[in-house]
Amino acid sequence: MDRLQAVKVLEKYKGVSRLLGLQEDESVLDDLVNFITENYTKSFTSDNDMKKSKFGDKDFQAITANDDIDLSIYDIDEQILLNRENLWDFWYSLDDDKKNKFTIFELNIILYFISNQYNKYQKKDKKRIISIINNVVKDKRMDNSYSNIIV
Repeated sequence: MDRLQAVKVLEKYKGVSRLLGLQEDESVLDDLVNFITENYTKSFTSDNDMKKSKFGDKDFQAITANDDIDLSIYDIDEQILLNRENLWDFWYSLDDDKKNKFTIFELNIILYFISNQYNKYQKKDKKRIISIINNVVKDKRMDNSYSNIIV
């Protein structure tokens, strides 16, 4: 059940409470509707509400084939381009909501920038690509911390 369905059900029962003269129940249901609409709007958004990209596999292949391609023609989040050289630290600083706001195309770009061994377009869902990026970043940060140990 998504947020809209939950609100519709609560509104229906609020109307029933109004018809039966149950003002206390109507008030409680009204508070629930307000609580859901104010606090859970972000967590109940579906992938259909998220930003979609018109770019895909062919565009990704063009980017990976040429290092000097103009990335400004693609609709890539500015933060990715600004943090291109130090993308693993940037990715590590993001919370889960911010990571999920990137398109699949942008996630593939991030994965390629972090480790160019991922030069094939990942046709997976966002959660799996984010998981891959998280693992690559974790490994990179661990390698960096091990290399900084002085014995």
